[in-house]
Amino acid sequence: MTISGPDAAELLDFSAADAAPQQSRRWRVLLWGAVVVAVIALAAFLVPKLTIDAKRSQLMGQISERLQIAARGQAEVVSTWLQGTQRLADPLVESELIRLFAAEMDLADGDMARLAAPQSEEERGLGVPLVEQLPFIERVITDFAANADFLAAYLVGRKGDTFAASDGAASYTALQRALAKQAVERGQTVFGPARALPAGMALDLAIPVFAAQVEPGTAPPVAVLVLVTPLAGSLAEILAVNLQASPGVRRTLLQLDGGALFRIAPGSAEAIREVSLDGFDLAAGEVPFARRASLSGPGQVYSAGAMVSGPTWWIVEELEVSVAERPLETYATAAIVVAALVVVAVAVAFGAFWWRLSSLHNEALARQYQSLAGRIQAQKQLLDSINGAISEHIGLKDAEGTYVYANPAFAAAVGRDPEAIAGLDDAAIFGRGTANRLALSDRRVLKNQETVTVDEEIYFDSSLRHLQISKAPFLDTDGTSRGIVSVTRDITELVEQRRKKERAIEQMVAALVRAIELRDPYLAGHSRRVAEFAVAVGRQMDCADDLLTTVELAANLSQIGKLAVPEAILTKPARLTEDEIRQMETHVEHAVHLLDGIEFELPVVETIAQMHERLDGKGYPKGLEGNAITLAARILGACDVFCARVEPRSYRASLAPDAVLDILQENSSRYDPKVIEALRQVATTISGEKLIAGIAAG
Repeated sequence: MTISGPDAAELLDFSAADAAPQQSRRWRVLLWGAVVVAVIALAAFLVPKLTIDAKRSQLMGQISERLQIAARGQAEVVSTWLQGTQRLADPLVESELIRLFAAEMDLADGDMARLAAPQSEEERGLGVPLVEQLPFIERVITDFAANADFLAAYLVGRKGDTFAASDGAASYTALQRALAKQAVERGQTVFGPARALPAGMALDLAIPVFAAQVEPGTAPPVAVLVLVTPLAGSLAEILAVNLQASPGVRRTLLQLDGGALFRIAPGSAEAIREVSLDGFDLAAGEVPFARRASLSGPGQVYSAGAMVSGPTWWIVEELEVSVAERPLETYATAAIVVAALVVVAVAVAFGAFWWRLSSLHNEALARQYQSLAGRIQAQKQLLDSINGAISEHIGLKDAEGTYVYANPAFAAAVGRDPEAIAGLDDAAIFGRGTANRLALSDRRVLKNQETVTVDEEIYFDSSLRHLQISKAPFLDTDGTSRGIVSVTRDITELVEQRRKKERAIEQMVAALVRAIELRDPYLAGHSRRVAEFAVAVGRQMDCADDLLTTVELAANLSQIGKLAVPEAILTKPARLTEDEIRQMETHVEHAVHLLDGIEFELPVVETIAQMHERLDGKGYPKGLEGNAITLAARILGACDVFCARVEPRSYRASLAPDAVLDILQENSSRYDPKVIEALRQVATTISGEKLIAGIAAG
């Protein structure tokens, strides 16, 4: 089918499908109605949101105030309990006997040996009665500890050494010693951290003891009373929460010890456990209100805390988020339901109006759709005729690799009908081996979402064809990849022409090489060996295929310029003079001139022109330096020098390969060190050793 001229233009014109004036008015009504519904919906969204936010802010303020008041109250309770525990020691600390004993011990510097064996009359009169009273003092301390329910009591000197201790008291610890020294320095009671003992949790407190007839605070203390009080029972009662009266409430005692926070939980399996608390500022003293992870159980909570007077303790009150936000959820649900009902009511009303308006235009739309369907069918026929005239093979595969469409050119190439290709994959059409190769580029297209072009050799009806296949992702309207579109061009003739050209170039190169070798017998095989070493070095350096081809052609033609050098100079058995060297170096210019008109499609001539340049700029013919010399020329130059030194000449004998490599490495300012290293690695391989053996045999 062929369509041209006005008919084709008519097929591509959709103006006849435009809506009538009544339909335009209908769409305007729809637009205004949609705007009204949208405004109402927006208001129905914003109003509940603002009210819910206000309700949330109010609720959070109430919860914050409630938790902070509860935390301060419990902190006061703990502080009062600690003060009461401290006051239990007042009768002993204020006892004249204890104060006198402590003062006398302080005068003796805590040395019981001096009191037991006085050195002077003054010490005898002072110390002997005190030593005799020591058992009585210990009995007093023991009775006091038992009556006041303390686990242990120690009377400690200003230096931290114990004078006396209650019966059954555990060993005096370094922590208690440090606590006693702090009480002496501050002149007031110091609380230690809660700690776990075999008998349960306990707390150390150090109470200063002042000398008799000395008002506390007017002079330094002469001793310290260190007490160990149990925590489990009293503290557990204080921290207990009535869950029936306060559902969702948790209470935690925190302790700062050694720069880390610990949770104190009397009666639990892990009574003291290190924890972290978000938003806690030690300098502020209080734990601010915030939503954070619970310290005493799973889940999120709202919490706030207050510091306890005395030890470095904080009471943290927690309220489970689900319990705290339950009133807000009820309020939000009601607000959202009301807003949704309003929007639904407006939408239903407008929908009824729109349905009535739509019914008036259905017949006109049906006629328009019928006309449009006819035009679409005509356009499909036009596109099918265009697609049938395209010589490229076009195919569409889904993401699983199954063809869903193939144009007539594709179907004809594989000997199938276009409809028969649908549902097949590459393995069914081309065979398993070809399908595996094609799958590699398919994966690149799907993974990177990019166009990929590959060259493949595929058999069609037992005939090898060279194909260039371009693949691109087939995207959905939302950008999702649904498959792959492939366009295949048969480039068999181009490939065969190129190969004929390459064979012609190879034959020409071989002929030129033979001409060079006939003039100079010492150059026999030199170009071939340089080419073999240069290609091996290029592969060792992981160079591209084009570069390998370039160095191979350039190596074989590198000596062509010597056809223009006088044979007397070329075959001279002695070293050349300066003038003869300069004349010999013109072979590069002759080579460039001879090869200038040949189209290699690769920088072969440029590589030959630069192969005698050196990194330090002392090469020829142009004195190029560094990166101005191409990598191909650097590889070719190093391999040429290597082969020339290993080969014998009319005026010198050959050198050992290792010696030549050492010479090249020592001249790293002239030759590329990376190329020399790659050449050394090639020389140590089996293939390299065979090449070197071939030089020696030649």
